[in-house]
Amino acid sequence: MPSLDHLTHALTSDDPFLPIPPGAETEYVRPRTGPFVPQGFAREDFPVIRRLVEIILGEDLKTSEETPAPGGPANIYDEVAECIDLVVASAPAVRALALNLPADQRILAVAYFGSDQPVRAVETFEPERVCCEGLAWLSEESMRRFAKSFLDAAPAEQTELMGSVSDARTDKTATKAGTRFFEFLKAQSIRGFYTSRRGLKELDYKGNSFYAEPPGCVHEPPVHLLP
Repeated sequence: MPSLDHLTHALTSDDPFLPIPPGAETEYVRPRTGPFVPQGFAREDFPVIRRLVEIILGEDLKTSEETPAPGGPANIYDEVAECIDLVVASAPAVRALALNLPADQRILAVAYFGSDQPVRAVETFEPERVCCEGLAWLSEESMRRFAKSFLDAAPAEQTELMGSVSDARTDKTATKAGTRFFEFLKAQSIRGFYTSRRGLKELDYKGNSFYAEPPGCVHEPPVHLLP
């Protein structure tokens, strides 16, 4: 998860990559010297994830005045898809660390969150399995409906297929590999976008600053209908 303590520093720099202080414990993003190589997904599956991110975030993000940085993602869709790849690739190690927390540290984590549900979620959630099953469902369903792979389907067909497992589906009580896959991708796409430089600018994120009143938030005085 991105550290809120460092977001302000990242946004105050115009450079896409920050200089790495000697001995820093933070894992800074470094510019790539070659094409992106997915770690959580197979090479043939990553373009599917990238296309799904594009569908979830919407086509309107394609219009941007920002130019891609050398050694960085080509656009916001690539950036978010690469972020999801990192989450999936890191999941087994994260689970192992969570399951091996000393008892006192686990108690502290439960106290911090207010319940053990978030802690158990980290200990048990398997996004790599959700994605593997979801990609298999997507491939099979695309062949069944359109007799072609998902990436070969028309954009309208791709959107229709994802709509069948999205929040807009008719039966919201039914869950399957496709719905679990969509829910994971939706959550990660939103998180990835709104922790990116572009997403934080859209939120007009101000950093850890003090304001006498919320900036840009005007409240009208309450209307009392009864004496």
